[in-house]
Amino acid sequence: MKRFVEVTTNPVHSEYQDESEPGTEFPFHPWLASKIRERLGREDLLLKLSEISCEEVACPVMETRVEVIDTTSGKTTSFLRFGRKKEQINKLDLQLSFQKMQIL
Repeated sequence: MKRFVEVTTNPVHSEYQDESEPGTEFPFHPWLASKIRERLGREDLLLKLSEISCEEVACPVMETRVEVIDTTSGKTTSFLRFGRKKEQINKLDLQLSFQKMQIL
């Protein structure tokens, strides 16, 4: 019997990183940061965004990640993942990401 093809994943790296201080938006998206803060019910959160890609030059962006950090404690409170580039995140993507976290 033939073996199945084994798939190895390439190491990932961050293509782009940005931070949104409390009360500010990301420069590439008009409402993403405020909607995340609104949904979590806290305006004082720091948001760190990263676009993740594999190590190959031709590899497309695989996902966008947003780390939500409590500014008073400095600890990560939430982690959102989107399967698109940062500029292409829409309201449905945001809703689905929160549903994955079970924050409804």
